[in-house]
Amino acid sequence: MTLPADIGACVTSARARLPLLDADLLAGEALGVPRSDLFAFQERPVPPARARRLASWVKRRVAGEPVAYILGRRGFWNLELETRPAALIPRPDTETLVAAALPRIHARSRVLDVGTGCGNVALAIAAERPQAQVLATDVDPRCVALCRRNAERLGLGVETRVADCFDGLGGGFDAIVSNPPYVAAGDKHLAQGDLRFEPRLALVGGCQGSEFIARLVGEAPAQLRPGGWLCVEHGWDQHEAVAGLFHAAGFKQVELVRDIAERPRVTLGAAPA
Repeated sequence: MTLPADIGACVTSARARLPLLDADLLAGEALGVPRSDLFAFQERPVPPARARRLASWVKRRVAGEPVAYILGRRGFWNLELETRPAALIPRPDTETLVAAALPRIHARSRVLDVGTGCGNVALAIAAERPQAQVLATDVDPRCVALCRRNAERLGLGVETRVADCFDGLGGGFDAIVSNPPYVAAGDKHLAQGDLRFEPRLALVGGCQGSEFIARLVGEAPAQLRPGGWLCVEHGWDQHEAVAGLFHAAGFKQVELVRDIAERPRVTLGAAPA
């Protein structure tokens, strides 16, 4: 196969096989140039090694692999995070969880992030509340290690620990946040798009999808200080069931928060006194 010899040819080849944004993101990174150079310097020669890298990345994306895993990073809140296939890809919808939680988190709050993945929620909170004590946990040690690397690179003081939900944590939290697994085991979307490449452990919440949320909400009051807040992300069609779980567990001031597309996305409530 003849490799493209300049930036313009590389971009044209990538765009012929991928959506424009995907093509440009991969091309800019593979060729080592800002996106503006893809337009301004199309005749600039490209080293064969970089052209081969782009061709390999395009092939992977055509096969469905997410751009975030190919590049190994994704932006979230105002942070640039390392991403790996062991953890979910951070999504804009989850910024709703951070925005909902922050007004309930004070300077010296003790905060727990359950199922941290790459650490996006915990790190965003730590960036906004640098004096808070933030503990990020995950059942997968690879995710805990990934969160720790992101925290160290960003200089954010987040503690990390391997834990299954609340096992061994001891309680006493002012706020608990979580983007838990909430997809039903038989959901057809698991076989579509980026979800095919993301970890089932972080996606599937049980046969009905809500089983892990039920455990999380049911056990949370014992982990929270009186009046402490639980903030949980969920599917847009789960909000009524999740609100019922909050009420059954004794939470007060139960509130629904919608995402940027006006879909039900986060439920929160205060632990009983």
